[in-house]
This record gives sequence, C-alpha cells and structure tokens, in this order.
Amino acid sequence: MDAYREAQRLYAEVMLSRASGRELIAELERALQRIGELLPQAAPDQRSAVLLMNSSIAERLAGLAEESR
Repeated sequence: MDAYREAQRLYAEVMLSRASGRELIAELERALQRIGELLPQAAPDQRSAVLLMNSSIAERLAGLAEESR
C-alpha cells in the first residue's frame, strides 16, 4: 500500500473510531505517529494532503486534552 493510501486508511479508522477516553487518545496518538512517519514517503503532490490528515488528528487530540481539563 502506498503512503497516501495508508495515511487515508489510518485517518478514516481513527476519525470513525467509537473508542473514548484513554483508548481514543492512544489511537489518535498512534495514528499521528504513523502518519508522521508516512509523510516523507508520500509522493510530493500528496504530501500536503497527508499533512492535512495529520493536522486534523492533532487538532482532535488537542480538543480532547482541552475537554479533560
């Protein structure tokens, strides 16, 4: 599977996840890490889309951190 498609799969899985609390945070962190690893492997014309997916997951994770305060 190419880097872009794997990033899409990870993004979809984590955004549609029914997990909550610590389990969701762990899933988001794993996806964030893996998509970050895939970024350099993505085709140049696909890197911005992969970066956007990563940013979206990071925003969701930050939102969860805000909610827990």
